Amino acid sequence: MSEKLPTYEEWTNNMDLEDQIKFYYDVDIDNYLGDPWQIVAEIAEECPNWKKEFRVNFKEYLQEREYIK
Repeated sequence: MSEKLPTYEEWTNNMDLEDQIKFYYDVDIDNYLGDPWQIVAEIAEECPNWKKEFRVNFKEYLQEREYIK
Protein backbone atom coordinates (compact mmCIF):
# COMPACT_ATOMS: atom_id res chain seq x y z
CA MET A 1 0.00 0.00 0.00
CA SER A 2 1.58 3.23 -1.10
CA GLU A 3 -0.93 5.43 0.68
CA LYS A 4 0.33 6.77 4.00
CA LEU A 5 -2.19 6.25 6.76
CA PRO A 6 -2.52 8.85 9.52
CA THR A 7 -1.87 8.13 13.17
CA TYR A 8 -4.74 7.91 15.65
CA GLU A 9 -3.91 11.38 16.93
CA GLU A 10 -3.90 12.84 13.41
CA TRP A 11 -7.15 11.11 12.43
CA THR A 12 -9.04 12.19 15.57
CA ASN A 13 -7.44 15.64 15.87
CA ASN A 14 -10.61 17.52 14.84
CA MET A 15 -13.14 15.04 16.22
CA ASP A 16 -14.88 15.67 19.52
CA LEU A 17 -16.00 12.75 21.67
CA GLU A 18 -19.54 12.89 20.26
CA ASP A 19 -18.25 12.52 16.69
CA GLN A 20 -16.01 9.62 17.73
CA ILE A 21 -18.95 7.86 19.38
CA LYS A 22 -21.15 8.44 16.32
CA PHE A 23 -18.47 7.03 14.04
CA TYR A 24 -17.70 4.03 16.25
CA TYR A 25 -21.29 3.04 16.84
CA ASP A 26 -22.48 4.31 13.43
CA VAL A 27 -25.38 6.23 14.95
CA ASP A 28 -26.96 9.57 14.36
CA ILE A 29 -27.31 11.01 17.85
CA ASP A 30 -29.25 14.00 16.54
CA ASN A 31 -32.09 11.71 15.38
CA TYR A 32 -31.98 9.31 18.33
CA LEU A 33 -35.33 9.38 20.14
CA GLY A 34 -33.89 8.67 23.58
CA ASP A 35 -31.30 10.59 25.54
CA PRO A 36 -27.89 9.29 24.42
CA TRP A 37 -26.15 11.19 27.21
CA GLN A 38 -28.21 9.28 29.77
CA ILE A 39 -26.70 6.10 28.33
CA VAL A 40 -23.21 7.61 28.57
CA ALA A 41 -23.91 8.68 32.16
CA GLU A 42 -24.99 5.16 33.11
CA ILE A 43 -21.88 3.69 31.51
CA ALA A 44 -19.69 6.22 33.33
CA GLU A 45 -21.24 5.26 36.67
CA GLU A 46 -20.71 1.56 36.08
CA CYS A 47 -17.25 1.90 34.59
CA PRO A 48 -15.25 4.95 35.74
CA ASN A 49 -12.58 4.28 33.10
CA TRP A 50 -15.05 4.03 30.21
CA LYS A 51 -13.57 6.98 28.31
CA LYS A 52 -10.07 5.50 28.41
CA GLU A 53 -11.42 2.10 27.39
CA PHE A 54 -13.49 3.67 24.60
CA ARG A 55 -10.40 5.40 23.17
CA VAL A 56 -8.44 2.12 23.21
CA ASN A 57 -11.31 0.30 21.48
CA PHE A 58 -11.85 3.12 18.99
CA LYS A 59 -8.16 3.12 18.06
CA GLU A 60 -8.21 -0.66 17.52
CA TYR A 61 -11.39 -0.30 15.45
CA LEU A 62 -9.74 2.29 13.19
CA GLN A 63 -6.59 0.19 12.83
CA GLU A 64 -8.53 -2.97 11.94
CA ARG A 65 -10.36 -1.10 9.19
CA GLU A 66 -7.14 0.54 8.00
CA TYR A 67 -8.23 4.11 8.65
CA ILE A 68 -5.02 4.62 10.63
CA LYS A 69 -1.65 2.94 11.05
